[in-house]
Amino acid sequence: MKSIGKAEMPRQNDGSKFVTHATALDSTSDTDVYVVPKNFSSHVEHLLITNSDASNRNYTIKYYEKSANTTYTLFTAHAVTGKGAESVFTVDKPLFLHAEDKIIVAAGTADTLTVVVAAEEFFDPAHS
Repeated sequence: MKSIGKAEMPRQNDGSKFVTHATALDSTSDTDVYVVPKNFSSHVEHLLITNSDASNRNYTIKYYEKSANTTYTLFTAHAVTGKGAESVFTVDKPLFLHAEDKIIVAAGTADTLTVVVAAEEFFDPAHS
């Protein structure tokens, strides 16, 4: 007997893995700060942007959805205060992604911003 729908969901009983990626934005170009691996879905529990400069610095965040082959701009020229930090996605306000989806960030000024992404990844054979 074949089970219906099981292959369409992440396999949480296979466990999950927690990952943290930090990226210093050394240019003003779009930078992939997190890419979901093939065969995984992801629960982004925290996206932190820190500013090491004394002045306010801007950033732009985009989300690339692989299945639609489309990039969406979420924030444009949004400022982080000087010597400050800002949480964009949190445990209370997460972002759910699928295989090969991306979070892309561009700094308004090079060498001032660092992006940290903390996520939980689940094996998901339906999204390869």
